[in-house]
Amino acid sequence: MMEKEIYQLLNDQINKEFQSAYIYLDFYNFFEERNLHGFSKWYKDQANEEINHGWRFINFLHDMDQKVNLTPVEHTSQKYASVKEVIQGGLKHEQYISGCIRKIYQLAQAKNDFETQTFLNYFITEQIEEEVNARNLLAKYDLVDGKDLLALDQLMDQSNDHK
Repeated sequence: MMEKEIYQLLNDQINKEFQSAYIYLDFYNFFEERNLHGFSKWYKDQANEEINHGWRFINFLHDMDQKVNLTPVEHTSQKYASVKEVIQGGLKHEQYISGCIRKIYQLAQAKNDFETQTFLNYFITEQIEEEVNARNLLAKYDLVDGKDLLALDQLMDQSNDHK
């Protein structure tokens, strides 16, 4: 039987994954409105990946014979002042999600919940990748100092290193 607190955190993480998709859809819209299609493609891909992550959590709970309790995704579209603010927001959000995953993992470890630990190993590795990708995107933006945004956008559109 799954520990109640672990179950609650896993169930809450479903909401966080779908909320992440909404955040990335906001970013997608920001870039689409500016005809920066490479950036918008990047964030569309990120949104789809977050939805897939939500499904992974749902499926895991079902596999563990646990009821999934979906809760409303709270989200209000934001106004962003700059491209850099959006990119920094993506990195900050990935760091937040990494912390949430680590919290669940630490509790599963303390409670000897080996199934949850094994399941979360994928997400720990995934979050390393997500943070690296977000930091690399910010570094590329800083490298061009915002001056050659169109070239960076084209690079984003042609690149396969972002999924």
